[in-house]
Amino acid sequence: MLADHAARLAPLTDHDVHELITAPRCAPLLFGGGGDGPVDLEAIEQLLLRLSRLASDLPQLAEADLNPVLARPERITALDVRVRVLPRRARDPYLRQLRRLR
Repeated sequence: MLADHAARLAPLTDHDVHELITAPRCAPLLFGGGGDGPVDLEAIEQLLLRLSRLASDLPQLAEADLNPVLARPERITALDVRVRVLPRRARDPYLRQLRRLR
């Protein structure tokens, strides 16, 4: 909407999450700069950290789209979530053949 982006690679640290939230030009809106009051920043941080952990723990996760995420002073809500998981990759076929030969 505002052509304003920030990106980091998983796994995210607390510092990465802070940068993701504060780097965009629209960040002051999260802190109440738009007149609506600040949003629940801790909830946004936890959402980003948990998504990062999911991406790190589940290598088959190809895509996670949370759009839109409604941020309010008391909570955040992902109104639409789409996750795409790829099939688990087969192990090395040569290793399987070696196991059969034993």
